[in-house]
Amino acid sequence: MHPTTAIEMVLILVVTGLLTVVALFLRKSLKVLILTTAGFILVSSMIFYSLRPLIVESQTNNAIQQLDAHLTTTFKDDSWEISHTDDHEIKKVKFLHVIFDNEPTVVYKYQITESTIKQVRFWGAETGDNAEILFGKGIAPQHIEQK
Repeated sequence: MHPTTAIEMVLILVVTGLLTVVALFLRKSLKVLILTTAGFILVSSMIFYSLRPLIVESQTNNAIQQLDAHLTTTFKDDSWEISHTDDHEIKKVKFLHVIFDNEPTVVYKYQITESTIKQVRFWGAETGDNAEILFGKGIAPQHIEQK
């Protein structure tokens, strides 16, 4: 579980707990309304936090399929490995990392949306060196896509 998810869940528990305590001191009609609201918040948040990993995984798998198709058409004769960036949020934009088998020292980062795939940057796989340092060391990445 991601730390922000744990914080969000604790916050929801605190809010529903406070609503429940407040409801104890109110008359019956308001008590029922507030307890119903607290129950709805608790149940809907449980459903959301249960489904969110599945939605994120589905989005990531779709982005991987899109990127794989793009790389297949762009770099026909090459092979590669695609990895995700351990994203835990539901987003319209996904970022994926690609390492080509014939160029294992460079990691390429791609931005994938529903309609576009864009190579946004690259760096040294082992050292984390940015593009300028790689060029300075005489490493010329072979899979740079023109913008």
